[in-house]
Amino acid sequence: MTPSLAVRYEGRFDVDATAPPQLEPVPVTIITGFLGAGKTSLLNHILSGKHGRRIAVLVNDFGAVNIDEALIENREGEVISLANGCICCSLSAGLQVSAARLVRRRPQPDHIIIETSGVSDPFEVANAFNDPDLKPFAPLEGVVTVVDAELAPTLEGDMLNLARCQVYAADVIILNKTDLVDEGGRRRAMEWLQTLAPHARVIESVHGRVPLELLFDIGGAAELERGAVLRNNDGARRHDEPPFDTYTFESDIPLPVQRLHTLLRRLPKTVFRVKGIINLAEKPEHPCVLQATGKRAALTIGQPWGERRPATQIVFIGARGGVDAVWLKEQLAGASIRESV
Repeated sequence: MTPSLAVRYEGRFDVDATAPPQLEPVPVTIITGFLGAGKTSLLNHILSGKHGRRIAVLVNDFGAVNIDEALIENREGEVISLANGCICCSLSAGLQVSAARLVRRRPQPDHIIIETSGVSDPFEVANAFNDPDLKPFAPLEGVVTVVDAELAPTLEGDMLNLARCQVYAADVIILNKTDLVDEGGRRRAMEWLQTLAPHARVIESVHGRVPLELLFDIGGAAELERGAVLRNNDGARRHDEPPFDTYTFESDIPLPVQRLHTLLRRLPKTVFRVKGIINLAEKPEHPCVLQATGKRAALTIGQPWGERRPATQIVFIGARGGVDAVWLKEQLAGASIRESV
């Protein structure tokens, strides 16, 4: 009897009798990495690549993936279909349900890539694919960890513990942003990685641009399972979820670019990541996408607002006690402000 794929609802799997009669296993790759390491840049590179594969990408932050509009064939709710056969999907339905739905699509994808959040433990994400109902249809192939060549070796405390865990889980490490360090910095980053994960392949990159064939057919599932066993038996490798604070600034009032620049220059080191959509006073017809890590920031102009209501929404992520919501609000102050902490 040919097995059919079950989909988990409310903590259990229900077998769907209408599932397609033939389901081929679709390999899964997890992409992980600390906040701002460059995971989204890598995903954009994969989705726009000419690799001849039907790739399905599951993302937490759906709006952050800047897909070239020329590639978009159609949009169906939270699924974007691309002209090269790839699709990009939101993880809003949950990891296992979303993966199960992808495997049941017709035509089936050739590969599923999952982007974890920057504060996720990849071992916990990987464990979801050990479920006996899902594993035969979505076997975990391996873990790709993206590392910021400049910032990763400077992390401390709980943040460092999490980054180490993400590196230790890797089958392939992409040492990203190598253009931002000199030869000494590159060498220190490489030594740091080789000490933590001597089993992993390390690929250097800028903006996440790597040969795409290196991301497929990793064959690292056995290594990952071995690593999980080592981690579970070694108390030094275990850690609680690190403490993070977030603050979301929202406003309908256009934000002057100078005010934004001033804020970014004054950000304390305890704020690791800033991202959002900006209603910039100097570009009233276009939303601007803000991405900042540490003292580095990029502001890019998006497609026109069209029928969308212009608004600013910025998310700040940092260490517990290191995100001063009152100070941030004062720096960006304007009328009609809503915020959530």
